[in-house]
Amino acid sequence: MISIDRPVIADIWVDKKENCFPMIPSGAAHHEMLLSKYDKENPENQEKGKVLV
Repeated sequence: MISIDRPVIADIWVDKKENCFPMIPSGAAHHEMLLSKYDKENPENQEKGKVLV
């Protein structure tokens, strides 16, 4: 997908028991995202994760 110079749709499946972070709960705003316990321990990771959203 990275080497293609046009829009691409990626359909990525994750097991429903997995926790994918950063996570924004349904109906929540982007500033209400949930971070993993490891990100909470390292404030630098929090800012990096928020940039992705």
